[in-house]
Amino acid sequence: MPRISAAVIALNESRRIAAAVASVAPWVDEVFVLDGGSVDDTCARAREAGARVEVCPFDGFVAQKQRATDRAAHDLIFSLDADERVDLELGSALRVAAAEGKAGWTLNRRNYLDGAPMRASGWYPDRRVRLFDRRRARWGGSDPHDRVLVDGPVGRLPGHLHHDPERTVEAYVRATQAHAERRARSLVEEGARPGPATPWLHGGAHLLRKLTLGAAWLDGRRGLQVSWIGAQGVVTKYRRAAELLEERS
Repeated sequence: MPRISAAVIALNESRRIAAAVASVAPWVDEVFVLDGGSVDDTCARAREAGARVEVCPFDGFVAQKQRATDRAAHDLIFSLDADERVDLELGSALRVAAAEGKAGWTLNRRNYLDGAPMRASGWYPDRRVRLFDRRRARWGGSDPHDRVLVDGPVGRLPGHLHHDPERTVEAYVRATQAHAERRARSLVEEGARPGPATPWLHGGAHLLRKLTLGAAWLDGRRGLQVSWIGAQGVVTKYRRAAELLEERS
């Protein structure tokens, strides 16, 4: 039976890291935590929970997740974030999938807001590749929107990966603005040149997409909130990219 490493990146996650490790530990052969330079006791709590821990300065989500993948002990990798939890059905499925020999597997991530799971709004089913053979996959995308690029057949796992059950609207606003700043820097590095109308065109398109294709109405008030907050984040992203370009000129 192929062995599985759970690879987790963390930075100042003292409050949540132990629960993340505990949720996946029964189903894998190793939990490896790559800490990005925490100033709290994230490393100590991860070790107490049974994880192997190394430290490497954080320099972006894509690079850090690839680093964690490369440093894990086994070729079959299950990627987990510190604010995610594996449920019983998903955990049991990992062992079954390990024997299938595919290059990767998608799963459903269940996102939460104000203590309740989202039903739509682009937040569910939120399918992502999280179990993969590192010999046939690598991390790609643009910070902070990382994704696994797989070369080969991809299966699908049952169960759910529960994401940030404690997240509030206020926390989502802060995270969205922080992500917008990171993405703005990535856009500049990629050569984007947003014009004066770009923030509003892209922000409006995001809002319309969430309300229609994302069926945000299924989540009621919370669906409207995440649609609006997300649109504001898109506007901020392109405005900050334009400001960064002006600062460099």
